Amino acid sequence: MTRENFVWNDLSTFEIDTARRDYASLFGWSFDGNGTYDFASLGSAHCAAIFPMPQRFIDIKMPSFWMSYVHVDDLDRTVADARKHEGAIVELAPYQFDETARIALIRDPSGAGFTLYEGPGIERAAGRLGTVSRIYHHSQDVRVIEPFYRDLFGWSFREQSPAPWPVFDIVHADGTLVAKAEEVPTEIRGKFCYWMPCFVTASTADATEKIESLGGKVFFEFADGRLLVADRQGAHFLIKAVARQ
Repeated sequence: MTRENFVWNDLSTFEIDTARRDYASLFGWSFDGNGTYDFASLGSAHCAAIFPMPQRFIDIKMPSFWMSYVHVDDLDRTVADARKHEGAIVELAPYQFDETARIALIRDPSGAGFTLYEGPGIERAAGRLGTVSRIYHHSQDVRVIEPFYRDLFGWSFREQSPAPWPVFDIVHADGTLVAKAEEVPTEIRGKFCYWMPCFVTASTADATEKIESLGGKVFFEFADGRLLVADRQGAHFLIKAVARQ
């Protein structure tokens, strides 16, 4: 897996047992059952993880949320580079996650959070129902974040569509597509900017019915068929039918 690319997603949640049941029902995931950091799997391959909401986020009344991870070779250097950018915040300084990996939590100049990961390559399920198909940055103004990500990772932003709002491909230095950025209006995005995973589903209609039956909500349908949704604990994410990718 190329460095300076998204490699992982996990969910901070208040009621981990509820999250296990809901995502097992929605995506067919199975879980290891670890109460501290629980890996979700499809067949024999891990696809994501869930874990209890950290106390520091409970204290500020943070809703449950999905987090995206970028793989880097030198965590300390990347964090130091992030600190040079006005408006960027090191939410969590580099620390040892386990015996092989270190992580740090960064907020870009728009306020969108992501995790830097330094460690061995991560093998995860991909290209099937219940996996992440793409990561999206919902931004107020891409010009605010473009210099930050160019300096940290060498990413470039290439506008693909001006309507109904500007949409950009985020391209790795090697020419591959890393993610997409959209200048989504506040009335749809809310007051915050964020990175968000999009999960593959067989049918958005069936997924909508399932999400609502589990106490979640459906907020908006994008022109390409993606839906902006939230689980019952407030974690927002995107879904898209496999036939419309």
